[in-house]
Amino acid sequence: MPQKNSRRACLVFALPFLLLNSALAQKAPDPEIGYIFPPGGKAGTTVDVRLGAVDWTPDTQILVLDPRVRIEPQGSLGPLLLPEPPYFVGTKAYNPPPLPRELAAKVVIPADMPQGPVRWQVANANGTSQTGIFVVGDGAEVIESDEQSKPQRLDAIPITVSGRLCRNEEVDRYRFRALADGPVTCTLAARRLGSPMNGVLEVRDAGNHLVAEAVDTRGHDIRLTFAGRAQQEYTLSLRELDFRGHQSFVYRLNVSPSPQVVAAIPAAGRRGETRSIEFVGIGIATGATQLESVTREVAFPDDKPATKLDYRLETPHGVAAPFPLLLSDLPEQVEAPRSDASPALLELPAAVTGFLDRRYGTDRYRFAAKKNDVWQIDVESAVVGSPLDVTATVYGPDGKQLATNDDAPGTTDAALSFTAPDDGLYDVAVGDVSGASGSRAAIYRLAIRRPIADFHLEVPQRISVLIGEKAELAIKAVREGGFNEPIAISMAGLPTGIAATGDLMIPAGSGELKVVLQSAADSPATASLVNVTGTARTGDQDLRRVARAQAAGNLAPQSANDNAVEQVLIASTMKPRTRIWPVESDERTVHRGSTHPAEIGVERLEGFDGDVLIQMESKQGPKFRQGLTGPDVVLPRGRNRLFYPCFVPEMAETLDAYRMSMVAVTRVPDPRGNVRYLLSKMSGDTSVGITVEGGLLKIAGPGERLQAKADKPLDVPISISRSPRLTGPVHLELKVPEALMGTVDAPAIDVPAGQTEATLRLDTTHTTELRGSQKLVVRAVVLEPGNLPNLEETAGCTPMNREMLDFLKAGYLPVLAETTITIEF
Repeated sequence: MPQKNSRRACLVFALPFLLLNSALAQKAPDPEIGYIFPPGGKAGTTVDVRLGAVDWTPDTQILVLDPRVRIEPQGSLGPLLLPEPPYFVGTKAYNPPPLPRELAAKVVIPADMPQGPVRWQVANANGTSQTGIFVVGDGAEVIESDEQSKPQRLDAIPITVSGRLCRNEEVDRYRFRALADGPVTCTLAARRLGSPMNGVLEVRDAGNHLVAEAVDTRGHDIRLTFAGRAQQEYTLSLRELDFRGHQSFVYRLNVSPSPQVVAAIPAAGRRGETRSIEFVGIGIATGATQLESVTREVAFPDDKPATKLDYRLETPHGVAAPFPLLLSDLPEQVEAPRSDASPALLELPAAVTGFLDRRYGTDRYRFAAKKNDVWQIDVESAVVGSPLDVTATVYGPDGKQLATNDDAPGTTDAALSFTAPDDGLYDVAVGDVSGASGSRAAIYRLAIRRPIADFHLEVPQRISVLIGEKAELAIKAVREGGFNEPIAISMAGLPTGIAATGDLMIPAGSGELKVVLQSAADSPATASLVNVTGTARTGDQDLRRVARAQAAGNLAPQSANDNAVEQVLIASTMKPRTRIWPVESDERTVHRGSTHPAEIGVERLEGFDGDVLIQMESKQGPKFRQGLTGPDVVLPRGRNRLFYPCFVPEMAETLDAYRMSMVAVTRVPDPRGNVRYLLSKMSGDTSVGITVEGGLLKIAGPGERLQAKADKPLDVPISISRSPRLTGPVHLELKVPEALMGTVDAPAIDVPAGQTEATLRLDTTHTTELRGSQKLVVRAVVLEPGNLPNLEETAGCTPMNREMLDFLKAGYLPVLAETTITIEF
């Protein structure tokens, strides 16, 4: 009786769990963009790239937000890419990045394409991705070489290198020659490309002396300038701050014989005027690696739509990279030197460029206001290239604080709207919380103006609508300057079968409209880029504003505007047709180097009764460890259980449990008959739990290096230790690296059960050209019979090598062990 009650309790507990998982299974995983490599190319060229795909399917659409650029897929998706050794151990091994698959593609860039970022996205029947970034350049471009044994030579500078740090502890090195005395500037773009790396740059001279270095500790990318000497060679090295590496750690590294501009005073100019601008930078006056300044007359264009002028400062020491100068409609002034501590008096409206030349200093300005006057106060630093994180605080005539702001939405710049409670003099204080103040480069721009009656619209950047169902697109209206009129909404480019229903009007005074997107029952599973536009009238003026959405990437680390796009990606999607979960408990113990058949359960949904493809999931959980692998397997129709082979590598740590997730893939036609691939991932925290123990099989070579003699065979003694559970023979073979193929070989041998010593005989006939030490790997394999599922090889997702797949296809679970031997030739 106690046993029956216990089983009943388990069933009662399990039922809500299964119902919860069934609900969670209704949301398929969105496809994600891992990277694009190389991440940039020159205008007027066609660039061969690799797209890093996470949870993509063969029917995934690629959409470019700028129609002038095309991304054309070539071929099909490759296998999951496991990280390459060396591996992190302990807590550093937690939270691994996704395992991408790669798709070859071509990026076609027209010759008249301007320099700058191009955003792109993907969508499939499961959902939509965030945006990726490809950069169009206007100068010489080169791609990182696969040869890592010595620094890659850059033939001439200026040049931009597209590279990536694929492995932990990887360091990329580039060698170049300075043709003349003068500043050389090295600029790293990684974070702004969406890459998760924090870069470290070092420049060394021919004598290996450190010349300059820069470290990105804030995730904002870095730039360094050093004084080059004519005809001297320099080596520029790049690594990640924590020595991390992954296929997604892509970067663009520009090396230019030019100075670096870090600030402009004033930071803005009125449209249509010409005025003197003081540029502050490194090497811009004398070429020395010091902060100095020069003054230039700058003509500001009378261009209403434009918000900034990218100005290239020409100096005797080279042309600096473009530096942003804001375009303004306000009188622009510069903070005047003051001998007292009293606030500077401003006549409003006004804009002033100041600088916090004292560390953690504060500047105060005073202005007169009448009761109920409304003023918009903006303090900008990031948008003008300053390292400051500014704050704005308003004080009343009695000295009491009335309003304050640190970060406006989407930026670390400050902004607030202030209504004067009484007539009087008010102070606004500009401060900094970054710690980057203390020099003339620590500038800010304070602008105080009356709010203009206007509005702008904000929307999410992507949304999915299940076929035959509804979804809401929230459109937020940000009203400014007392604007209170109704706003008419229009949408252009909706996907086939999706319609915007209801009254497309934001009522007067309202701040939001939720547009219902209705998908017809016969909609195809497809996606498109949509423009959302608002029109309104204020006084005698018609206003038309395109909705903007925050996109992925870090183009300007603290500036919201540069990360906004004017397209919404809307996709028609389909419900998953399966639910997948691990049947076994988390108490499973698996030995190093062995293959564990994990029992997996699959429930078919929505009437689906076809085959189900089970694959490793791209986005593994925090306790996934590098090296865990599994094949693509097929669950035939009519079955709901299978044993999925999980291989645990010999180097696996025994300190903690491992976890491995799978995804179920089904082929289902959409209502228009187009075959779509639908994904279901293990819900919540469910995954295959593996507790790792010591290996069942170990081998060891000689404890000292062996001396090879030309034209004489070399005997390599191998000792074998194995568990009594392994009853079959041990297959010993030499794993020869590709570079030594054809020079070193050894016939494989089978060592019968009970034998603990064996000898591999190396053929050294063709080693006469080899010199020095070589490390070779000897591998041992024992095959255990197993009840395994049917493997699927055409899907191409499995990261396992051909040999491992052959073992599994033959019905065996391999147990592996390896040892490294050193041979002196």
